[in-house]
Parts: sequence; structure tokens; C-alpha cells
Amino acid sequence: MKPSPQWALLALCCAGQAVAEQQTPDAANKDLERIVVQGQRAQQAKPDTAIVSIDAQQISRNLSADLSDVLRYEPGVSVTRDERFGIGSINIRGMDGNRVKILVDGVELADSYGPTTTYLQSGRNTVDMDALARMDIIKGGDVSAGSGALGGVVQFRTKDPADFLSANGNDSYLSLQAGYRSDAERYSETATLANRHGAVESLLVYTRRDGQETENHGGGSDIRGPGRGAVNPGDNQSDNVLGKAIWHISSDNQLGVVGEHFNGQSAIKLYSESSATALNRSDDDITRNRLGLFQTLGGDFVLFDQLHWQLDYQKTRTENGTLINSATSHRLVNRFYDQKGYQGRINLAKQLGSHSLRYGANYQHQDYENLNHNTVDGVTDTSRFSPKADGNIYGLYLEDNWQLSPSLALLPALRYDNYHYRTQADSYVADWGDSKNHKLTGQLGFNWQVAGPLALFGRYGSGFRAPSINDLYYYYENNVSFGGNNYSYIIRPNPNLKSEQSTFSELGLRLSTSHGDAELTFFDNHYRNFIESQVPLGASAEYSLGEFTSQNLDKVRIKGVELKGTLDLGTFWGSAEGLRLKGAAAYADGKNTGDNAPLDSVSPLQLYTGLDYDAPAGNWGSSLNVTWTARKKPSDITTANQWLATPSFTVVDMTAYYRPLEQLQLSAGLFNLLDKKYWVWSQVRTLSTQSQNIERYSQPGRNVGVGIKYSF
Repeated sequence: MKPSPQWALLALCCAGQAVAEQQTPDAANKDLERIVVQGQRAQQAKPDTAIVSIDAQQISRNLSADLSDVLRYEPGVSVTRDERFGIGSINIRGMDGNRVKILVDGVELADSYGPTTTYLQSGRNTVDMDALARMDIIKGGDVSAGSGALGGVVQFRTKDPADFLSANGNDSYLSLQAGYRSDAERYSETATLANRHGAVESLLVYTRRDGQETENHGGGSDIRGPGRGAVNPGDNQSDNVLGKAIWHISSDNQLGVVGEHFNGQSAIKLYSESSATALNRSDDDITRNRLGLFQTLGGDFVLFDQLHWQLDYQKTRTENGTLINSATSHRLVNRFYDQKGYQGRINLAKQLGSHSLRYGANYQHQDYENLNHNTVDGVTDTSRFSPKADGNIYGLYLEDNWQLSPSLALLPALRYDNYHYRTQADSYVADWGDSKNHKLTGQLGFNWQVAGPLALFGRYGSGFRAPSINDLYYYYENNVSFGGNNYSYIIRPNPNLKSEQSTFSELGLRLSTSHGDAELTFFDNHYRNFIESQVPLGASAEYSLGEFTSQNLDKVRIKGVELKGTLDLGTFWGSAEGLRLKGAAAYADGKNTGDNAPLDSVSPLQLYTGLDYDAPAGNWGSSLNVTWTARKKPSDITTANQWLATPSFTVVDMTAYYRPLEQLQLSAGLFNLLDKKYWVWSQVRTLSTQSQNIERYSQPGRNVGVGIKYSF
């Protein structure tokens, strides 16, 4: 029997224990300096830009079950969500999809692939929140991250053994936790095991989640067809396993191995796509597996003071099955998208006088494949939307933190990227040729400590995004004749697409005192050569409904302002020790400058305020969170989608935790306390026609969450 990925990861951790048993007593008792092993050098502070950082404690405090929960109190950052396919991507300042780079321990997640709106959508939500130690979001572009960081960078860091173990000596840790959220009848269970024996540390985290469809507010009309107001019923589940073993060879030399397995499944009764006499169903599956080797080395070497390298293999597969019934036939559509390959990177840091240099390189080899099976009444037709392809992608970067004076630092950065895609013809699709390009980008930032706790920061730079396989090679031909008339159309590939490019600028003020901190940021980002899909080329005798392709068309500008801050009220009043006031706001305006049309991907103004309390004894705490979102005005929406204009709303949430024992924590939350009916713009803006009942996409009403965790 073939071993499952879960057992493979368990064996990985056991192997780490076996190595540990071979260490000498001296090694076991050695006081090891803790160096956090990072897969991406951008975990460091970036003083020239605003960064959103969310740690495991915040994720747990908000009883976050998925990525939308984690980001619900971060104005300017949201997720896109589809009723069937779930969370698709992260939206940062109006940019989402493949225009945002997402990394897990420095490893890039697979591209989004969704050439059709109904039967195949490959998202990028393959990370479980209980496996994360930290999440950092760099907004507006980052040159050192390379292609794909057009709108920003999201960096997930998974948990390490050292996150649970004492600083030195042999140690072990075990925790069991469970949670429930009523908005989707979601249950979750997580087990975490960490151990250190001698110089070897190991970690195993397993999470299981089971749930149903996410409720809307008040149900809605329980009918079949696009006018349905109730949510389509369904079941979903996921398994996530994280395993790590790290050998501390010395205080400044660590060698490690990591493995991840994520699998998510859903089965939905598609009443909204059915008729009175026939029921359509979906059966979807997404899997991501990763295996990596890494090393962090420190010391006074000629070329570096610290070096980190890693080599990872990752495979992501999305398979979507759809059963479509009618009075006269049964059609089964099974489509998959597969992306797999190796990723290697090396990051180095060196201090030379007043210069803190960081430089490095990365390389990827990726294989891409899509295949479609369409079975009608027992007869199967096989095709592809895009040919099998492979890609070779590499980049080099250099950045500096040049301390000109005690109060002023310049932060220049340069990066060179090169990509080359090659396609392969077969019996299903033609060879559409190669696509290759290269780009040199740069940015200049600064950080000026104006006076005492007040700093002025900013940056100006350029970015780009190489077109994806979906952009370049999507092909579909539909030949339909009915009643003697031709209703055919074709979507042609365009392997000559240019890379999308950007220039971004940012200016901000940062205040940091013993009472709290605050940050005000202005940004102005310009994008050109935007890739637009299915641009009409006109009709012909052969294709009466037209010919379409992808083209570089649009120029886009997004500008705005963001504000965030935290105030420690205990520093003003001793009786308020443990009480903190938080706040944030984000406003952005986006335009297609070619025709001055609004950009639908930009979310409306949002304000957030929160009040956290943690008892000085550390045995209990609570949070009150309030978010207000402005209405999406018709004038801020493209003409075809103005029917989607959403009203303003205020949502109030409350959470609390209690530790009756040092090892036991109980948590509870009440969400949408005022039972407000509302819609999230980023989750409804992609609805295509007014025949779709927007009532079905309202957010859940008042709902609760509970959690329990016991540590040994």
C-alpha cells in the first residue's frame, strides 16, 4: 500500500529523533543560540514601507478559522471568495490574483488558474492557519521579491520547534486543541508535538477541519436556478500536516528539513445552477505537498555574516468535478490543473561599515498541465485549455541599508529577473511557442528619524509581473449550430504578451513612544501593460459570436491613504494596566486611466477600532472589535456592474479567553453581535449577471465561536 503524506511526515520527525539520540552529552547540554530559520529574508523590518504583521497569538485570539478571519481587521487587505471554490486570493490595495506574490517559508505558491468561471478554478488558499507562526504583508510592491509582487507580498512563516520549547536543554511539548464556528458548522482539531533531544529539534502539527456551507444572513428563497437566495448546501473538509526537524550543528549553524501536506475537499449541491427537474453537483479537491531542505549559517566570513539557503520541491493539484443533469442527458465535467517543480534560493547578509547589505538569487523550474474530460451519456471527449508547459525562472537581487547618519538611512535595491516558458504539442492542443523576457527593476527608500520618536519614511520604485500560463496560452473553441444558424466562437492564445509593469511611491510618518505607536502612509501606484483576458477581435463567417484573445491594454492608477496605531492605556492610568486601544483606516481610489473608468478591484473606505484587555496575571482577557465600511457607490463601479453597489455597514465582534489552569485555555467569540446584514465588496464584485440573486452572497448573521486548548 502506498504510504500517505501524513505518515511520511511522521517518519520525517521520527528520523530527527533518531539523529538526536546519537548526539553526545556535551551536545545535549550545549547552550544554543536561537536563530530563527527563515525561508525569506523579508521577515526583517523594512523601515521604508508599511508592513502588516499578524502572529499566531493574534490568529488564536480572534478564533480565526481561515484567511478571511485573519484579515477581517486589516483595512486595505481582503480576500476574494467564491461560493463554490472558497477563498481564491488576497487583495492588497486593489491588486489580487497573480499580481500578489504569496510565499510559505520563502516558497512561492502555485499560480491561480481559472480560465472559466464555472468548472475550473485553482485558488491559492492551501495554507492552514494553525500551522502559522507569523504572517507579514508588504503593500504596494517590493523589488527584492521579484516578479509577481506587483501589488504586494504576503509571507507566511510556519511554526518552528523553538516556538514551543525552552531556550536550552532537553524539552518536549504537546498541545491538543479544538474549535467550533457556528457560521458554517465548522469543527477543527489540532495536535502539536515538539521535542528537543541534544542538538536536534523536531515538530509535528496536524489539523483537521470539517464544515458545511457558510451561512448568509437570513437564508433567502429556497428555489432552484440563478434566482436562488439561499446558500447552496454542501460539505467540506481539510487535512494539514506540518513536520520539521532542525539539527543545531553549532550556535550559528543549523541544518533542517521540512515537509507539508495540505488537502481540501468539498461537495456541493448546485441548486443555483439547476432546474426544477434536474440537480447539478460539484466535487472539488485541492492538494499541496512540499518537501524542503534548508541551512542557516552565521559567522564572520568574507562574503557574508549570515547565509540562508533552501531547496524545495512542491506540487499543487486542483481537480474540479461537475455533474450537469438535464431532462435528456447527463454530463460529467472533470478538469484539473497541476503545477509542480523545484525552487531554490540563497540569501546572504553582510555588514560593511555603515552598509547593511543583503543579496541573493533564486531559481525555479516549474511544470504546468491542464486536462479536461467531458463525458456526455457515456461518451468522453478530452481536451486542454492550455498546452503542457515548463518554465525556467531565475532572479538576482541586491539591497542596502545605508546609514548616512544616526538619523538618516537610504535603502536602495536592484533586482534582475528572467523567465522562459516552453510549450509542448500533443494530440489535444498545438505547440503555441515560447514566451520569454527579462527585466531590471529598482527602488530607493529612506528612513529619517526627524525628532525623537517621530520618523519620516518613503520609497519609489518599479515592479513587474511576468504573464502566467493562463494569460499566455488559454485556448478554447466552441462550435455550435442550432436551427441552421452558427453560434461559434474562439478564444486564441497570445504568447507575445508583454510583462505588466508598475511604478510605486509611498510616503509616511511613523511615531513610536512608550505610550504606543502610530503610522500614516500615502501611496500612489501606476500600472501599465495590464493584461486583459478575452478582448474581442470581431466576428467572422466561421465564428459568428466572435474571436477573442488576451492583450496588453490598460493603464491603471491606484492612490490612497492608510492610518493605523496602538495606544497602551495602562501607561496613562495604572488602573488600566493591560488595556490597549487599536485603530486602522484605509482609503484607495483606482482608475483605468485609458478611459477614466473606475477599477472594481478597489475596496471602499474602511475604518477599524479595537479594545484589548489582558489581565496582569495573564489568566484572562477579552477584545471588542468594530469595523465600519463605506458603501460602494455606483460612480465607483464600472457601468456593467453598478447593480452590485453595496451599502455601508458596521460590524461588532467580541472575543474572550480564560485560563483556569496554566495548561488550559478556553476561548469564545460572538461575531456580528448586532446581527447586521451586509455584503463584502471583494466577494461580490465578480458576479456576472443580474440574474444572480445577490441575497445569496450576504455575510452570516450573528454567530459564535468556541475553542479549547490543553498543553502538556
